[in-house]
Amino acid sequence: MNNLTVISPPDGEALSLGAAKDYLRIGHAGEDELVTGLIASARARLEAETGLALLTRTVKRWFDRWPSGVTRTGMRLVPGPASALVSVETVDADGAAQLYTARFALSGGRLVALPSIPPGGNADVTFVTGFGAAADVPEDLVQALKRLVLAAYRRERGEALPDEVRDILAARRERRL
Repeated sequence: MNNLTVISPPDGEALSLGAAKDYLRIGHAGEDELVTGLIASARARLEAETGLALLTRTVKRWFDRWPSGVTRTGMRLVPGPASALVSVETVDADGAAQLYTARFALSGGRLVALPSIPPGGNADVTFVTGFGAAADVPEDLVQALKRLVLAAYRRERGEALPDEVRDILAARRERRL
């Protein structure tokens, strides 16, 4: 089991209100509140679909056990891309904490050399993740974000991602291999 807590949220959105309104061809301020909400919703959906954090934030992931195989290969920190390790701490069943940060490393977005989790205890991994500021978000993901905002603005129904967004995410997965 794991949980994610946002320690410091992103500063703003990956898509500005002005850029979204230009894409939607809205030339007035009457729907600014709606479009702002659609941007936030689209970012959250895109991040959930990709396992990525578009903008920099600090998060804490809590584990009561490590996923299988991570002690050999390390663990990819999600959401990615993880850029800095803040802390690694274990807490035993009595609540006593042990800080291990200095003994561990972040390599290619993976946490390597994981500590043992005490019986009945847990481990907290706090890290910085995201591409950076809005200007640092890859253009393909910004395009996917715009398309999700457009679909929501048009009230397109359905659980499936729009075809254009699926294509962008498929191409991104292929590049990672």
